[in-house]
Amino acid sequence: MKFRHVYWALPVLLYACGQQAGPGQQQDAPPADSLAVAIHNMRTDLAIQPENTELRTWLANALIEHNEFAGADSQANVLAGVPGKLPQALYIRGLIALRQRDSVKSIDLLRSAIHIQQDSSEYEAVMLTADMIAARGSYRDAVDYYRLAARIDSTSAEAPFLAGECLVRSMQPAAGLQLFQEAIRRDPAYAPAYIGIGQQLAEKGNWKEAVASFNMAAKADPTSADAFYHRGKALLILGNKAAGLDDLSKALSFRKNFPEAQHLLDSAKNL
Repeated sequence: MKFRHVYWALPVLLYACGQQAGPGQQQDAPPADSLAVAIHNMRTDLAIQPENTELRTWLANALIEHNEFAGADSQANVLAGVPGKLPQALYIRGLIALRQRDSVKSIDLLRSAIHIQQDSSEYEAVMLTADMIAARGSYRDAVDYYRLAARIDSTSAEAPFLAGECLVRSMQPAAGLQLFQEAIRRDPAYAPAYIGIGQQLAEKGNWKEAVASFNMAAKADPTSADAFYHRGKALLILGNKAAGLDDLSKALSFRKNFPEAQHLLDSAKNL
């Protein structure tokens, strides 16, 4: 599962570069590492602007990244008492739980925040929640969160694609195909969606059509190991051994540790 971040990196970088807290204010010498510098500077500014909830959220996220979970939770406590900021507190606590490897608690906290905000939720928080739910095998449940993320960011190709993948795994391939097509509509260069379509065609035995879809994936992302692996497999089945071996070799050049491609390449060479 890909770890996703709620947006905080840019503000933290600014603080790490030594943003001044205010005229006439004297700062202590900050610690050596850049994240600690950012935390030091944000704490200093927050002492002057305790009502700045955006800054407090940045600080909490930075503390999480620095593994200072008690400090982050203290910031969440403050945010929870501010009208309208309970979702931010829940997001913070959800990320703390995730870092502490308690995915069940993390999912529950993030769900609570999303339930409050609905379509105003943080895109990355919704995607993270969907990822964790899908990783637990609850694909139908994950679809709802990926669909919500797709509504929140109408330009995202990843959200409808992942919703489509979950539908395919839930034995709803036709619905999944529609979402793969939606991902391509949003981003015509989104290679994973072409691969998803190609896999569905291959499962139906439509290998020539599958090759065409894998061609589109390879064109969209010329370094996609998956695109070349699936196209290579399809070409071998269609009897084009030379082209199939070439594609499998390319797949392995883009991803050194690719057991499926290596096994298929070795088997095809021995035929």
